Amino acid sequence: MDDTTRRNFIQQTAVLTGGVVAGGVPSLTAASGQVSPAAGATRAMSKTGKLRALLRQPGIGIVPEAHSVFAARLAEINDFEAIYIGGNMMAAMYLGIEDWGLVNITELVEIGGRIANGVSIPAIVDADQGGENALNVYRAVKAYEQAGIAAMHIEDTRNPKHRGRGVSELMPLDEMVLRISAAVEARSDPDFVIICRSDCLGLGQNRGDTNEAIRRGVAFAEAGGDAFFCVGMRSEQVDQIARAIPIPLIALNIPLEDVRNTALKLDIHGVQVYQPVMKLYEEMLVELKENGQFLRREERRLAPDTMARVLQVAEYERLADEWIKLRG
Repeated sequence: MDDTTRRNFIQQTAVLTGGVVAGGVPSLTAASGQVSPAAGATRAMSKTGKLRALLRQPGIGIVPEAHSVFAARLAEINDFEAIYIGGNMMAAMYLGIEDWGLVNITELVEIGGRIANGVSIPAIVDADQGGENALNVYRAVKAYEQAGIAAMHIEDTRNPKHRGRGVSELMPLDEMVLRISAAVEARSDPDFVIICRSDCLGLGQNRGDTNEAIRRGVAFAEAGGDAFFCVGMRSEQVDQIARAIPIPLIALNIPLEDVRNTALKLDIHGVQVYQPVMKLYEEMLVELKENGQFLRREERRLAPDTMARVLQVAEYERLADEWIKLRG
């Protein structure tokens, strides 16, 4: 194969698999000199556009957490329309630390972006508070967009967070509003979704107060936020909050049956998968210690066709066959 043929094949492979070639290949048509599609030709919807569409469609979308690319692809294969990548999971699974605000933005983007780019469905990725101040939030938004993430959520807690009442503190409303304004200012893709998270139902002077949640949700919307992620809602609070704020409401870990007839828009289910996964691994380690081998049990194994879909075997077989043709 001469240099020109090899270069063209590598460029085409990068585009087909969604990869990035060092030095940058902006598009197949630009790289190979092919004629661009006619003006007005249908283009695939972006991940950010897909998430916007999900927020507009009727009903409640269920969003599972994905702790790896493998898990994200399983969610996609099982027809979920989006995935969630939470800070608690990233802190525990990838860094082995508590979710107390110890993970920095670079780490969140690196882990979240790698998982997000493994699937064609949009990913909502935790950004904690977005950094130390509004300037850091501005930079964080740009980093999340560049990483191929469809949405980020920033929250109104102070570090160290998630340590309970009397230790963790709620951020003043005006400070959070400033952070949201900075996020909106930083956005370059108009479809990139800025989700505003509040822990006001568990922290602060008015914890548990539905009116405080509504007050914050309305203020976040006025600052330009695209959705309100209110953590700790009781099922009886959901509809009241959803109907009182002008942006979509997102819940965490509320059973769908409890909110099916409400105006809730997304129901994220997180912080529930990675521990059972690790529990199984611990059980298998005990087996290995006691028996000198992992016990092979079919119920622990995915079906071969599922494995093939997750690992994109058909696509890579096609590419490998094409390489052999060109090499010959």
